[in-house]
Amino acid sequence: MPSLGDTLRLVLGDRLLLRVLFSDLAVTLGQGMRGVLFVFFVSIYMSLPQWASGLFLLQFVFGIAAGPIWMKIGGRIGKHRAAIVGELVQVAINLALLFVVPGELGLLLALTVAQGFAQGSGNLMLRSMVADVADRYRLETGQDRTALFFSTFSISMKAGTALAIGIALPLVGAAGFNPAASHNTPEALHALLLVFALGPAAGHLISATLLRGFPIDEAAHADIRRALDAKLRPELTPANA
Repeated sequence: MPSLGDTLRLVLGDRLLLRVLFSDLAVTLGQGMRGVLFVFFVSIYMSLPQWASGLFLLQFVFGIAAGPIWMKIGGRIGKHRAAIVGELVQVAINLALLFVVPGELGLLLALTVAQGFAQGSGNLMLRSMVADVADRYRLETGQDRTALFFSTFSISMKAGTALAIGIALPLVGAAGFNPAASHNTPEALHALLLVFALGPAAGHLISATLLRGFPIDEAAHADIRRALDAKLRPELTPANA
């Protein structure tokens, strides 16, 4: 079992693993900023407090339902491409929030459903990509570190969540927004809108940028798997058939 120092050197020394982890951190940051401000946005900015919990649940339900859909998309166009598409779709959805009108449910409802469908893309594809990175590491070193690579997601998830809270709430607070106040100024409400829309959009855009040109595509991973099979089970290779 590797020591803590060896583990840190392994994780920090694998550039592809770090790209996936920082992409996941950006995804978690974007989703976290949306989550921490969701009830405030729907209840106070949109003046639809009766819809706040229902819309949040609706987004969650559609996110679960979309999982198999994104897995099929990933199988067709490749995991990192599917993740990029999903993140860019979420950028567009969050930017569209700038056009919602307080008191009107229609556009907000449509964007919430769309967000639910899109939000599972990065979460699923990034974890699948880490399995590919672990296969490449196993081929190069002969060591299986799949469990360790997957465990690092707990770091990116916790860091992203903490950053989301530490960024979103101070930003809207600095603009004068107070969720406990009976009245917020138009400037404070506009700041809430901007942080709720642009914060997640920026996080998803960063995630997509980090995945651009990821070298382990479907063809590269197929080569890795063939090489692993030849290395681990040489009796099944064509040369020994």
